[in-house]
Parts: sequence; structure tokens; C-alpha cells
Amino acid sequence: AAVHRLPDGHPDLQGLWMKSNGGFQGLFVGSLDGTNFAAPGRGRGNGGGPGGPTYEYTPAAEAERKDRIRRGYEDPEARCHLPGVPRALDQPGGLYPVQIIQDERYVAMLHEAMHDVRIVPTDNSKHPRNYWAWDGDSRGRWEGDTLVVDVSNFNGRTWLDMAGNFVDENEHVVERFTLTDPDTILYEASINDPTVFVKPVQMRFTLKRVPAEQQILEYSCLEGERSLQHYTEEDGGRKQRAR
Repeated sequence: AAVHRLPDGHPDLQGLWMKSNGGFQGLFVGSLDGTNFAAPGRGRGNGGGPGGPTYEYTPAAEAERKDRIRRGYEDPEARCHLPGVPRALDQPGGLYPVQIIQDERYVAMLHEAMHDVRIVPTDNSKHPRNYWAWDGDSRGRWEGDTLVVDVSNFNGRTWLDMAGNFVDENEHVVERFTLTDPDTILYEASINDPTVFVKPVQMRFTLKRVPAEQQILEYSCLEGERSLQHYTEEDGGRKQRAR
């Protein structure tokens, strides 16, 4: 079916979307339809198994990743910080929807999780100087029918998942959003971080449109809260016994 377009001719990405694989979102979009896929290879330490992203670390970064597995309780998402890019669409994107709003000058992404908001100018303008943030800074442009978003200016504190895969302040992400049919967005991301990865990490999956009767709900997560599954067994057990 033909995709909807805005008056300026660009594909209309507006709507409520969820990652099309795993998690509770299957209740909404029929996630077990095989529409989610990733770059070939086996993820290292990401728990994704075959078909997941491949992380090839520098020796120093590999040692840090292994230690972060032990320190899983430090995952910023467990403390209600913003997930960053591309994690916002990957994890917790599989559990919470994202609303896309679009006009001729901007594309906005409103995530239910953490009430995270990304506003992407689509004028291919430059990134600001002396600015660093959890989500970095996003600048978009159209390449044909694909929205390309260049993201930099990260604060270097985000993780890519709950398995210790991480990036630092040199992270640079190029995202590609392609509306393949009225209810499917192909999402592709290339994550470049020369001080962490030997080569860029490639991520690829689909977002499916959530039925019209669904909507973003209130999300409450306060900085300073703790998520028990992120604690080490020793620390979590001690805190539970102290109750």
C-alpha cells in the first residue's frame, strides 16, 4: 500500500509506534510475526543471541564491559535516567511506545518511558558547541523517502542495554527511518565510538504502528529509585534482609 505523505511530499511518520519484537508489546502489535531483525552476527554479552548486534570492543573497553556486567546495578536506566540513543527505541522501546509528530521543519519523538522527548530539526543544521546530554543532539535531513538523523554531543554516561554494553562521550549515531508500508518503519542505526568499538555497531529492526485506540500513558520514574534486578546478588540480598 502507498504510504501517506505530508504536503511537502515527505512520508508521514506520525503515529504511535513500538518495536516489533519481544516484550509485552506483542499484545498490541502482534510482535511474533518475524518482522524484527538485526545485522547478522552474534551479540557479545547483550543477551540477544544469534542475529543481534555485534559489539567488537577495544581491549580496554572489553575489560570495562566485563566489569560492568558485575556492576549491573549502575545501569543509568535503572535509576530513571534517559536511555539515550539508540536505546530509547531498542530498550525500553520493546515495552513502551513512542509518539512521532512531524511537520515541514521538525520531527518530534515523544517516548512514554521516562517521558523522554527528542526534537529533530530537519534542516540539516549543525550541532551546537559545548553541549552534552543523555540523548545527545539530533539533526535530521531527508534522503529521498528516508529520514536520516545524525546524533552527537552525548554525555558518555549511557549504556546500550542491561548486559553492560556501553558507549562513551565519543559516541556518534546515524539513524535511518524508512516507512516501508503505512504500518511499518524500518529503523537502522550505525553506532560509531572509536574509543570503545573496533568498528561501528549496526542495529536494524522494525517499528509497528500501535492500534489507534492506544495512547501514551503516565510514566513515573524518579531519580534515586532502585531496580532490584540490577543489583548484584550480594547487594540485593543484603538490602532485602534489612527490610
